Amino acid sequence: MEAPRLREAVKEVGVHKVALFATLAIKENDAALADKVRNMSKPALQELSKELRGNAVKKVSVDFDSEMQFLLGKIKRELGLEDDKEALKIILKEFRNPIPGDGNKNPRKKAPQEPQAGEKTRYIPAQQKREAISKTNGKCAYPNCTKPYENLHHTNYFAHSRDHRNLQPLCRTHHEFMHNGLVGFSGDEPKEWKLVMDTETNYYDSLYRAYRRG
Repeated sequence: MEAPRLREAVKEVGVHKVALFATLAIKENDAALADKVRNMSKPALQELSKELRGNAVKKVSVDFDSEMQFLLGKIKRELGLEDDKEALKIILKEFRNPIPGDGNKNPRKKAPQEPQAGEKTRYIPAQQKREAISKTNGKCAYPNCTKPYENLHHTNYFAHSRDHRNLQPLCRTHHEFMHNGLVGFSGDEPKEWKLVMDTETNYYDSLYRAYRRG
């Protein structure tokens, strides 16, 4: 492994995190990987390792018995569809759980006060939350991720924009990616995002990293 900085990181974070990149480390990505293992959680590093290897998307296969095939065929006829995948998408969307964060799960907890008109605060109005979450049906917006969202991320930092019009729902792992310089933006839409290793983190990312490390 031609990665002296990554090897040096073993002293700080242990061998298990570093071992995830043992076969991926080269001179060109040594510094970037050393930075990531020092600042990211192990689950996020495991996902990064998978993505760098090109096998991050988990595929699920289901064996349908005769009764399930009959029921699916009946639903397809009612929907006027021929494709199994399209029918299953509709079924899953119809019977999925409520969008995480959409609604008050603890009615005894006092809801935060809505800001006054024109007031710029970090509080995100419920309507804007719902609009951001509904864009992905409650799923993480990162390309090919199938996890439910856990964080609403300002792709243009709130401290800069002072508004909430650029919110994207992200799972915990890909929220870490955002704050560790791993997402390159070639456009505003998530489909145009790409995994990168050489983007520098900024002041706000440093605050996030420090907060995550506790």
